[in-house]
Amino acid sequence: MNGYRWILALLLALAALTLVVGCGGGDDDDGGGGSGGDDDDDDDLGPWDGIELEQLSAPDEYSVVIVFSVDPSTALAGDVRTYQISSEIHELEIESVTYDAETARATLTTGKQKLGLQYTLQAGGTDPGQGVGGDFWSADTAQLWAVDFSTPDFDEYQLTAQRAAVGDYGVVYVEQGMVVDNAQTTVEQFDQHIYPTETELFCEPGDIDDNGKVLILGLDGGPYYGGYFSSINSYPNEQTMDWWGIHSNEMEMVYINVVNGSFYYEQVVPHEFQHLLYNEEHGQTNPYWAYHDEGLAECAVHAVYGINSGALSYYLSDPNGLIGNGLSLVNWTWGLYDNYVQAYLFWTYVASRLDGVQTYGDVFTLSNGGPDQVQQFLVNTLDESFATVQMSNLIANWVQASSGRYGFGEMLSFAAHSVPRVDAGTTSLALESFSGALFKLGTSPINYPTTQGPNMLYAGIDSGDNVDLEAPFDVSGGVLLVYNSRFKFDTWPTEQSGPDLPALADDKYRPAPSAISPAWLDPPPFHPERLNELRRWQQATILRLMEQ
Repeated sequence: MNGYRWILALLLALAALTLVVGCGGGDDDDGGGGSGGDDDDDDDLGPWDGIELEQLSAPDEYSVVIVFSVDPSTALAGDVRTYQISSEIHELEIESVTYDAETARATLTTGKQKLGLQYTLQAGGTDPGQGVGGDFWSADTAQLWAVDFSTPDFDEYQLTAQRAAVGDYGVVYVEQGMVVDNAQTTVEQFDQHIYPTETELFCEPGDIDDNGKVLILGLDGGPYYGGYFSSINSYPNEQTMDWWGIHSNEMEMVYINVVNGSFYYEQVVPHEFQHLLYNEEHGQTNPYWAYHDEGLAECAVHAVYGINSGALSYYLSDPNGLIGNGLSLVNWTWGLYDNYVQAYLFWTYVASRLDGVQTYGDVFTLSNGGPDQVQQFLVNTLDESFATVQMSNLIANWVQASSGRYGFGEMLSFAAHSVPRVDAGTTSLALESFSGALFKLGTSPINYPTTQGPNMLYAGIDSGDNVDLEAPFDVSGGVLLVYNSRFKFDTWPTEQSGPDLPALADDKYRPAPSAISPAWLDPPPFHPERLNELRRWQQATILRLMEQ
C-alpha cells in the first residue's frame, strides 16, 4: 500500500512539473505549443486590424470626413493625434476631431486645404501593418469671391463652387447650380495645350497658394462677359482688405462665364490666362495700354489653337461699321470687340514680319506696350516706324500677298479684297492717330486735297495689287488707303482725311460674325484703380444689351 502511495505521489509531481515547463517553455523558446501560444497571437492583434475606410473625403476646404467599417473605439478615433494628412507639397494641419462611435464617423477640422491637391490620410500609425489610410482630393466645395459686374460699384460676392476636374496644371470648379458639359475636356486642354504654350511663350505664373495649379472657375456671369481676370487674387487677403476693402482668393485663377453650359476653352480660357500671365510679368503697369494686353490675349488664342477665326470673322464682317470707317488701333474703347480684333491683326502682322508666333512673346516683354516702346521695338527689329508698319499692315489686309510685306506669310490668310471699306458716299473722315481706312473710288489717280490734315498719308493700290506710295496715287480698280500718322497719344485730336471724293459702295457681302457675341467681351482686368475703365466698359456693355 505504501509503495502505491509513493508511486502516485511521484506521478502527480511529474504532471505538475510538465504543466509549468509547458507554459514557461513556450514563452521562453519559440512560442510554440500549448494554449499559451494562442493567447500570444491574440495579444499581437493591433487595434486597427480588420478595420477599413468606407468613406474618405473633404466636403469643403476645412474639413475631412472619415467613416470606418467598424468602430475603432472613441479613445482612438476621437484623438487628433491618431491622424496625419500629407501631400507632395505640405503637411495639412489637423486642428480638431469629432467622433460618433455609433456611425464610426470622424470629422476632422483642418487648416485651409490647397485646391487641386491629392492628400493622403493615415490613421493609427505610419509603419507597415499599422493603422489604415487612403488618398482623397481636397475640398469637394470651396467658397470663392467674385465680382458682380452688373452693379454700379462692382460689388463683390461669395459663391460656393464644386470641384469638377483636376489636372496637372489646372483645377476646375463650377458654381453650384450651373451645369457644364466640358469641365474635364477643359482641364485636359489646359494641361496639354494652353498652359505649356503660353508659359513657354510669355512667362510662368506665380503660385501664391503654393499648389502648382491655376483655378479655372466657371460661374454665372449673366450676359455681361465671357470671362475675366482679377489681379486682386494675386495679393494676400489681409492686404487687399486693408487697401481696398476687397477680398482676395489668394490664388492664381481665371473666371469663365458658363451660363451657356460651356467653358469656351478654345477662345475665352487662353485669353484670360494670358491676362493672368500679363499681370505676373507687368503688374499694374502705369500707363496701361489695352491694345497691348488685350491684343496679345487674342493672339494667345492664335498661339495655342492656330488662327483666331472668331476674331478674324468679326473683323471681316465689321458689324458696327467702325473698322471700315477708321478706328484707332491705340485709343481703346472698352466693350468694343472691334478694338480687340484690330489689335490681333496688327500684332499678328508684326509677328509675320519677324519670328512668327515667337514674336508675340517678344512683344509681351515690352514693359507696358506704349506706342513709344512699340516704335522703338519696330525700329530695332524692322528698321521701320510705327506708322510705316501699321500702314503696311492695312495694305496687307487688302492685298493678302502670299509673301513679302503686303501679306501675313504663314501666320494668317483670308480672301483678298475682303476687308471692310468706308461707307458709300463718304468724302472724308475725321481720323484719330493710329487709324486708317480704305476708299473705293471711281477716279484715278488721286492727289492730296487742300483739306487734308498735316499728318495724313496716302497709299494707292490698283487692281493688280500694285502699291503706289507717291502722289498722284494710282487707285484704278483698287482702293486708296488714308492714314493719320500723327504720333500723339496723350490726347486724341482728329484730322481730316480727304480725298474729298465720294466713296463707292462696298459691294462685299458681309455675313454676321461667327465670333462669340460682343456682349460676352471680357471687362478690363479687374483692379480698384481701373474703375474708370471698368465703368466705361460697363456702360458700353449695358447699352449694347439694351439694344439687343
